[in-house]
Amino acid sequence: MVETRTECVMLAAGESSRMKDWKMMLPFMGSTIIEKSVENALKVSSRVILVTGYRTAELKKHFSIKKSVEIVENTQFEKGMFSSIKLGTAQVTGDRFYIALGDMPLVDAAVYRILLGYTCAPVIIPKYQGKKGHPVLLSREVAESIMKTPETKTLRDVLALFPTLAVPVQTAHILKDIDSAEDYEHLAGGNQ
Repeated sequence: MVETRTECVMLAAGESSRMKDWKMMLPFMGSTIIEKSVENALKVSSRVILVTGYRTAELKKHFSIKKSVEIVENTQFEKGMFSSIKLGTAQVTGDRFYIALGDMPLVDAAVYRILLGYTCAPVIIPKYQGKKGHPVLLSREVAESIMKTPETKTLRDVLALFPTLAVPVQTAHILKDIDSAEDYEHLAGGNQ
């Protein structure tokens, strides 16, 4: 069931400089890394605001028929992740929203749903064995703070200003993004 006022800002702007291939469109579980990540988020979110940068045209074409995916291009993605977070957050219309990473295709809808069950803090973060991961669920108040914060800062700087609830989850996938060829081989395994 989708909560209609919850959106997901998904970050997919980088060049995958630590890998030999651009990771977003690599095969993964019968799909691609980015498709799987978007698909999981859409099981709980009304839409995904996909922040692109490198190879935007390819992602625009790929998601052109998905009305629930809005592409937002960060033409200055080299400035870093927080610049993409600010661009995506500017498009959020609901009271709460996720920030997720496009290279975490094994974060399934169950994790998104667990976070959605908590409303007692403006920042809800999943944790596994004491380590915090992604996605994070944020309030409108946090969105406003993100928009006022200079690009020289980080999301961590903003989140430090707000009460945070770390919610235990039973999956290490919240900690595992794909940054290297080794990560890809390990996580994709025989699922390609």
